[in-house]
Amino acid sequence: MGSAGEPAIARSPVELLSTVPHRFFFLTGVTSIALAALWWSWTLAARLGGIAPPAAVAPTLVHAFLMIYGFAPFFMFGFLFTAGPRWLGVDPPPPRAWRAAGVLAAASVLAILPLQLAPDWATRLAAGGYAIAWAWLLGHFVRLIRSSPVADKVHATLTAIALGVGATGVAAFALAGPAAYAYWRTAGVFGFLLPVFVIVCHRMIPFFTANVVPFVTAFRPWWLLVVMLAGPVGHGLVDAVAGPRWTWVVDAPASAIMLFVTIRWGFVQSLVNRLLAMLHIGFVWYGIGFALAAISSLSTLAGGAGLGLAPLHTLTIGFASSLVMAMVTRVTCGHTGRMLQADGVTWALFLLLQVTVAVRVAGELLAAPPVYAVAAALFAASFVPWAVKYAPLYWRPRADGRPG
Repeated sequence: MGSAGEPAIARSPVELLSTVPHRFFFLTGVTSIALAALWWSWTLAARLGGIAPPAAVAPTLVHAFLMIYGFAPFFMFGFLFTAGPRWLGVDPPPPRAWRAAGVLAAASVLAILPLQLAPDWATRLAAGGYAIAWAWLLGHFVRLIRSSPVADKVHATLTAIALGVGATGVAAFALAGPAAYAYWRTAGVFGFLLPVFVIVCHRMIPFFTANVVPFVTAFRPWWLLVVMLAGPVGHGLVDAVAGPRWTWVVDAPASAIMLFVTIRWGFVQSLVNRLLAMLHIGFVWYGIGFALAAISSLSTLAGGAGLGLAPLHTLTIGFASSLVMAMVTRVTCGHTGRMLQADGVTWALFLLLQVTVAVRVAGELLAAPPVYAVAAALFAASFVPWAVKYAPLYWRPRADGRPG
C-alpha cells in the first residue's frame, strides 16, 4: 500500500530491474552461479565418459575464474549499492550511475561459457569488458565513501580495497590468461573473495545474532577484524614469497582464533533460527579451512604431499558459497517484503551444500576423480534450485506493496 492507504503503483519487471540495484545484480548473480554449476558438473561428468562441452580455454581455468569472480561480485555490488548508502549515511546512487556498467558486467560474464565455442581471445575480451565494468562500479562506490559524513567508514573502505584487488585479478586474466593464473587465483581468493566476506561477517553476524538470540552480545572489536583479514591476506603473501611450506605460520593461529570466534559469536545459540544458523555454519568453515591449510603446510614442510585443494575448497565452497546462500537469502527476503526466515526448501538446499563440502574434501583426500564429479553434481543440486526459487522475486513487486 502507498501513503494514505492508496495502492502502490505497479512497476514492470524491466523497470524494477533497471532501477533497483540489488534486483539487477542479484538476478545476474543467481543466473551466473547456476549456469557455472551446471557447466562444471557437465565437464566433470564428461571426463568419466561422454561428450564434453566446448573448451576454447582450459576448463579448469574457466572454472577457477567463474568460481572466484563470476557471481560473488554481483551480489557484493548489489548489496553495496543497497545497504552501503545506509552504512555511509548518503543517498543511494541513481540508476544511471550503475546501470550501464552493470549491463556490461553481466553481459561479459554470462558470455564466457558460450564463448568457449569461439577462439580463446574472445573469452579474454569478455574478461576485459568485465574488468572495465568492475572498475566503473567500484569507482562509484568509492565516491559514496568519499562523500560520506559518518565517522566509521572502515568496513566500506576495506571492502573497496578488496574489490580493487579483485579488479586487478580480472584484468590479469584478460591480459595474460593462463600465464597469469598464479596471480589472479591467489589475488582473487586471498586478496578479494575471502577478505570481502570476512569484512561483512565482522559487521553483520554479531549484529544479527544479538538481535535474535537472547544473552548474546555483539562481539566485534577492531582487533578481531584485523585478525580475520590477516588470515587470507597473510596466507596469500607467505605462499607467494616463501611457498606453501610456510603458510602454517599464518594458518595455524588464524584457525585457532576463528574457531574461538565461532563459539564467542553464539554458534550453538544460533541453531534455533535457520537463517541465522546458515550464517554461523558458513563461518565455521572459515576456521576449518585454515586448520586444513595449516595441516597441509606442515605436511609439505615435513616432505609430504599436503592436502591438495582440500583447504581451498573448504574455504571457497564451505565458507564463501555457504555465506553467499545465507546472505543473499536474507537480503532477498528482507528487500522483497518477505519474512526473514529460511523455509524448508532453502534449509534443505543449504544442508545439501554442506554435504557437498564434505564430499569434495573427501574426494581430494582420496584422490578420486569420480568423487569430484559427484561433488560438482551436488553443488549444482544445491544452487540451481535455489537460483530458480529466488530469481523470480527480483522482477516481481515486493510482497508488502512497498517500493524498492
